[in-house]
Amino acid sequence: MKLRFLLGILVGLGGISGVKAVEPLWKQETWDEGRQLVWANPGTSGEVGDTSNWTENGKTASAPPDRNTDILLPASEKYYVVTGSRKHQVRHVVIEENAELKGRHRNELEIWGNVDVKEGGWIHFISIRGDKDTYFNIEESVFPGDGRVYRHCSKNPPKEKCCNSQISHKFQIGKIGTKSVEFLSNVGVSDEVMLQHGKCIISGDFRFSGATNKGAFEVYDGGILEIQSGGRLAPFINDNRKAVYNVNIYRNGVLQAGSPERPLTEDAYLCLGFAVNDKPGRSGLYAALGSMIRVYSENPKKARLVVTSITSVDDFTDGQGREVGRAGEKADDEKGVMLQLAGDVQLDGVHFDYIAEDGIGLFDEDAVKTWKNVTFGKKCASSNPKKLVAEMKADPNSYYHGRGDQRSEYGLTLKAMASMNQHLGVYEPFQLRTLPENTTVRKVGKGNNQIETPVAVIFDEPVEVEVRTRVPGAKIRYTTDGTEPGAQSPAYTKPIKLTKTTKLTVKAYKKGVGFSPTYTTTYVIR
Repeated sequence: MKLRFLLGILVGLGGISGVKAVEPLWKQETWDEGRQLVWANPGTSGEVGDTSNWTENGKTASAPPDRNTDILLPASEKYYVVTGSRKHQVRHVVIEENAELKGRHRNELEIWGNVDVKEGGWIHFISIRGDKDTYFNIEESVFPGDGRVYRHCSKNPPKEKCCNSQISHKFQIGKIGTKSVEFLSNVGVSDEVMLQHGKCIISGDFRFSGATNKGAFEVYDGGILEIQSGGRLAPFINDNRKAVYNVNIYRNGVLQAGSPERPLTEDAYLCLGFAVNDKPGRSGLYAALGSMIRVYSENPKKARLVVTSITSVDDFTDGQGREVGRAGEKADDEKGVMLQLAGDVQLDGVHFDYIAEDGIGLFDEDAVKTWKNVTFGKKCASSNPKKLVAEMKADPNSYYHGRGDQRSEYGLTLKAMASMNQHLGVYEPFQLRTLPENTTVRKVGKGNNQIETPVAVIFDEPVEVEVRTRVPGAKIRYTTDGTEPGAQSPAYTKPIKLTKTTKLTVKAYKKGVGFSPTYTTTYVIR
């Protein structure tokens, strides 16, 4: 049993096809040896935190799993569920046939390592944390179709009618620094996704609801959403009636296709819903001031970010398994994908399709002059690109998701923030920050849904930025182009003068302490 478990963790995804020439980050990661627990009674359900449910080296475990513990839920002829909550943390996870690892609704079990769900296994109500690059894979994951449906968590259809790709309801990703999780298979979320910090890489087909008034994929301060070659991000529905954007990139959030280290070798897809847009950008992409959008491609003419509607995708099925593709339909003046972009949008290798008239709203309309290798498809409302681009109409400093327990700069809930702060205090002594602060706090929402959330400060003149760390004598290096600081990057010796909107990235090192996580902040200067 132990040998099989180790093979599942260490070999993991060796058989997956389409491995890029540049190794994915999770393949480059190293791990310390941790504890290894195996569910003692396959076929019998129980609690993660009950020590008697686990074996360790053939004996009853001495303690329940924690963030340095790998767990195996072995195959069984009888279906069983292992249940936990936010107070429970595990590292690597292997789930075999007829086993399910399950947190609780809005009280999700935390995973700090790799996830490998074998055929016939299930995982639900979890969140992703940690300071390592990891992967998430579900073998033979199913999306709606063939009698299966994708339901809100309040619905309980029989297992044989459910999609095993549905991993959570309100799904939170919070990595330390720029550490990442890469989703390699079909993955779905029945409500919103909150990329609170770190990098989320999509190499498979990742879908979210978008059906509720909070349903969206949201990238908060310090989050990087990366769509890789062949990857697709899309909502499960083609109609967005509750006036939220499908994808929100907030201040200091990043949306990128490919990366400098791993550029696109084929198209990547951002597929959005559409509706009659009685509000600007009601169905589409929102990028706030201080956010950034980039495309990194080996060949921008052939390997592009394709931004379109899910209705333009052949055989695309919605959450109930219905085909929503409409081959002959075109966007028009109010119907179609709409984007509201206030951030630093530099595009080289993008294909837009099914864009409504005036559908691409820009805070800086001159930004379009810098775009390269940008094309528009036949399903756009006009063949004239000038009729598709207009002045941004939405608030460039908005946050569209309000929750009563959400008050931190990363958009984390208070419980999740406490967990992250505890981890930072132990593992991240540098605590880099920049001055002056480039944020201010404002209140959004009413009553129990009111939150305090940061917005970008707009500087009307050049600003000198000081970088501070809690580690005396640490050496700090920085970049101003969004790239990772390295040995050849400028050394910080005095305040950095910024004369234009700049994404400032800093990293610290001290012998005996090591490297800090990468710290990034965007200064908006008019």
